[in-house]
Amino acid sequence: MKKDFVYSLVIFSVCLLVDQLTKSWGLSLDTLKFNEGVIFGLYGDLSKTLRIITLCSVFGFLFFLYLILLYLLPAQLKQLKYGLSLLMGGIFGNVLDRTLWGKSIDFIPFSIGDINLVFNMADVFQWAGAAIIIYKVIKKEKVIWYPDNQRGQYLVNPKEQILFSLKLSAIVLCSSLLLGIFCFTFFRTTMTDWGFRHYNQVMMSFAIAYICLTLAFTLLVFFAGLIISHKSAGPLYAFELYVEDLLKGHKRKFILRDGDNYRHLEQVANQLEQYFEEHDKDKAS
Repeated sequence: MKKDFVYSLVIFSVCLLVDQLTKSWGLSLDTLKFNEGVIFGLYGDLSKTLRIITLCSVFGFLFFLYLILLYLLPAQLKQLKYGLSLLMGGIFGNVLDRTLWGKSIDFIPFSIGDINLVFNMADVFQWAGAAIIIYKVIKKEKVIWYPDNQRGQYLVNPKEQILFSLKLSAIVLCSSLLLGIFCFTFFRTTMTDWGFRHYNQVMMSFAIAYICLTLAFTLLVFFAGLIISHKSAGPLYAFELYVEDLLKGHKRKFILRDGDNYRHLEQVANQLEQYFEEHDKDKAS
């Protein structure tokens, strides 16, 4: 596992820990204020259940994308990874509050003119992370988009890549359906035993929302599988082209991109190149 990936997760965890510890301390301060909104106090009039479900669902997708980005971004963009970790750590800190308590805990006052704000460390981490991300996206634009380092096509081995993505999606879909059946049965049985009168409407809404989320997440995993498989299929495809050129007498350096799998192929390519050079010398003598 890459060190940058581990460091990023450590930053994420530290942000969450610092946020929760400072909020526990902030409960005893006079500046304490509870924020029941989704962001910046907005949508506070929505039902508590709807806010929690929406926040958890959105964060689940964001966290999945965060992990994918940590895996895909090259080593030159480690500061960008750290910025993403600060941002996600701050987001999760507030999401955790709203999930457990239905509101976030703000205790740090800030005033400028007629503007009076109260925020928490999670907000600070989010602002810092967003600033780092914007700065690095502007400064490292060429590294991010690889304008001079793109493979000719993304599906270098369409059959294998699509098959890999389908298998990955099938695992996710089956796992989600199994969890959905358990949750549906548990909630239905519990509400029936408690005499909840409108459980049919609630369960129908739950089933529709769960199916939509499951299908959306499965589709997201499918495309993520194509991206991840490219880091394996790409090097193999490049090595195949290199060997073909070598057999035709066209010698060139074989260099993989940062983040590609099968890095040992570079050593194999060097050994092949040395072998053909020695073979040509023996032939000439």
